[in-house]
Amino acid sequence: MTSDSGGSDSLTNTPETIQPSRGLFDWEQFRFGIAALLLSAAVFKIIDMPQILAGDGLLAAMPRLVALAAFEAAVATYLVVGNRLGSWLLTLTTFLIFVTAAVYAMATDQSCDCFGKQLTPEIIVVVDMVVLLCTGLLRPRGVRMAARSLIRQWIIVAVVGGLIAALAGWRYEVLLRQERSRLLLAELLVGNPWPLNGNTDPSLAELSRGKWMILVAREDCVHCRNLVARHFADPETHRIGERTAVFVFGGSDHRWRYQFDRVALDSSGNELPDWPNGEPYVINPAVFVVDDGIVTDASEGAETDEFLDSLLRDRERTDLH
Repeated sequence: MTSDSGGSDSLTNTPETIQPSRGLFDWEQFRFGIAALLLSAAVFKIIDMPQILAGDGLLAAMPRLVALAAFEAAVATYLVVGNRLGSWLLTLTTFLIFVTAAVYAMATDQSCDCFGKQLTPEIIVVVDMVVLLCTGLLRPRGVRMAARSLIRQWIIVAVVGGLIAALAGWRYEVLLRQERSRLLLAELLVGNPWPLNGNTDPSLAELSRGKWMILVAREDCVHCRNLVARHFADPETHRIGERTAVFVFGGSDHRWRYQFDRVALDSSGNELPDWPNGEPYVINPAVFVVDDGIVTDASEGAETDEFLDSLLRDRERTDLH
């Protein structure tokens, strides 16, 4: 009996049994391919971070994005250094979760962001199902779980996962420094001037005076449309002493449109000029409360519904005119 190169000691310090190779395609080779796939997915998430955070996908929030990239890197590492049976079970569990997430993304018309913005949920479901099928067929035989080198293995796994998380955090900090003027993110703007003002387009100068509730939404975002239908069934809904503005993007012509005092996601409204430094990043839908040009409160993504509930609940509503 010989030891597995991936830490193969059993719970009783007895090495796991190595079965004869099934040929060129068995679990011993296949798990390294899966490891490469998972590590690639983690890297693409970091590369496509601006687009993911600016979209309406499942990972359009920094904590989820960092956590999943680190998890994928950690699993990939265990597939390389870990016990064969343990890596097989971990692969089954991981890809069952991934299939469920991708199917949910399809059902809710979102991007799963599994490979950044490179692949659609439909393609991801096919890839994940193929991995599950192959994994099920290639179950390692006659092996037991490892224990003697388990601590060493998990230290390696934790270090790699931590490094990927740190890399994602560093990428985010660089993004903030280099692209700050283009980031319409709640955590950055509260307490700071609203950036889409008269300097962007003279017709936006009004936003620097008075009280405003500003909605930013993507035209093809299902969550955005549901939010508008729920809270702005009357497009002229607003709070007393406050005006509304809506910015809509994501149309076929890639132009941003806006209108005042009417919240709707149709194609009407004024067009903003082309962005000289590139289109802004926003986690949609997003709502910003602005007072004399300064953002005083904001929310984005999944929290926007609750935020609007708190703003509009039990408040007297009136027509602007």
